[in-house]
Parts: sequence; structure tokens; C-alpha cells
Amino acid sequence: MSTIKFIPSDSVIDVIDSVIGMKLLVAARKNKVPIRFGCAACSCGICIIKITEPSALHPMKPNEEALLRKLKVSTNGDVRLACQAKLSGLVDAVVDLSFQDTVDINPDDDMAP
Repeated sequence: MSTIKFIPSDSVIDVIDSVIGMKLLVAARKNKVPIRFGCAACSCGICIIKITEPSALHPMKPNEEALLRKLKVSTNGDVRLACQAKLSGLVDAVVDLSFQDTVDINPDDDMAP
């Protein structure tokens, strides 16, 4: 059984209780983790997070990778969109929610993938 710890809130969720394959945004909201999000559909980038162990999540799909490229952030798996990233249940990981404050999301830009 693996866990996902959210910082700076220090909320820890049990991946099994949150269901393997569940989107990270859904798991966070279900467990009352204060996570920022907008569209929840991979078009705004507001739910961007940084994760210490990319293998804690399923690999990203092309639409998520394309949006991350437009945001000019890493696409190697350590930066993800919580609305798209699904829990794998393989390993423990830490999600850095403060990373959301470091990325410039300009709602006037055409961010659609």
C-alpha cells in the first residue's frame, strides 16, 4: 500500500483508499486537500504540481505533455497536472502544491493543447 503526501498542507492520503487509477485532483479533493484547480480538463494548467516520485503516477498522455510544454515546464514526469495524473499505487510520493505558485499561468493566452 502506498501513500501520497501533500506539502505544504502535510495531508497524507492512502492510495488504496483513494483508489488506484483515480486522478490526483479527485483524490486530493476527496480527502479535503487544499489544491488549486480550474477547468479540471487539461486546458488551463492551474492544477500544476511537482511530484517527488513520478512512478507514483501513470505516464502522462500527449495532451498533458503538450500543455506542460506550452507552460514551459519539465515534461520528464516530475511536473504534472493534477486533473490528468492518475495514481499508480506503486510507491510513496510527495506532491509539492507550492509549485503551483511558481508557474506563470496567463488566462489571456491560448493555452488549449
